[in-house]
Amino acid sequence: MDQVDRTTLLARLARQIAEYGPDEALETRLCRAYLAIVGGDGAAITLSYTEPSRVTLCATDDVAARLEDLQDVLGEGPGPAAYKTGTAMTTDLRVDRGRWPLFTDAARKVPGVRTVYAVPMRPGEHAIGVLTIHQNAGDLPDGDHAQFLADAIGAALMKDPPPPVESDLDPGPWSTRAQIHQATGMVLMQLGISPTDAMALMRAHAFSHSVTLAEVADQITGRRLRFSDDADHDAESES
Repeated sequence: MDQVDRTTLLARLARQIAEYGPDEALETRLCRAYLAIVGGDGAAITLSYTEPSRVTLCATDDVAARLEDLQDVLGEGPGPAAYKTGTAMTTDLRVDRGRWPLFTDAARKVPGVRTVYAVPMRPGEHAIGVLTIHQNAGDLPDGDHAQFLADAIGAALMKDPPPPVESDLDPGPWSTRAQIHQATGMVLMQLGISPTDAMALMRAHAFSHSVTLAEVADQITGRRLRFSDDADHDAESES
């Protein structure tokens, strides 16, 4: 996936969470935005999937919540497998019986579910959680897009990203923090979101493009990066 595709997907993610408004928690809007972009009938975000600290941050519907509960209780399914292996997993409940028999037998009793697709969130070396989608019909999500967005959302959910890397050209920590603060303000003005949401999007962009938060702030304040851009805006800017 090239840089243009990544920037386009992150811009779509940003616009989606802005459209849902500030009343919902960020993790809920990220989950719903992921579902809207990738496709499916429902989705859930669960952190630390197979660990004692496991927690489901968001389930867009009762079916998604039920599927997460089943995988937690039974200890098997595409979610635990995706978390352990760091690789996306899928199951077609109509035909898949061998890998996770307890889960598939139980999930078949949940109305309106045909396929369960689990994508690990890998903002670092290891997965921090899983984004799970269920659907009753339709094609599976684009694997590259689904994985990229899951990783970006994982980065957005991290509360303590690595500090900016300083160099001889770095204006210094106070100047860097001021620029990040300014960039955060510009993003919240573009999208009408909170400072927390703006910082989360900046973290996601930094991770996804393998740059520091300071570099993202520099792009924003230099007006080379704008999260609210779309095709129409770009066309107008070029005309």
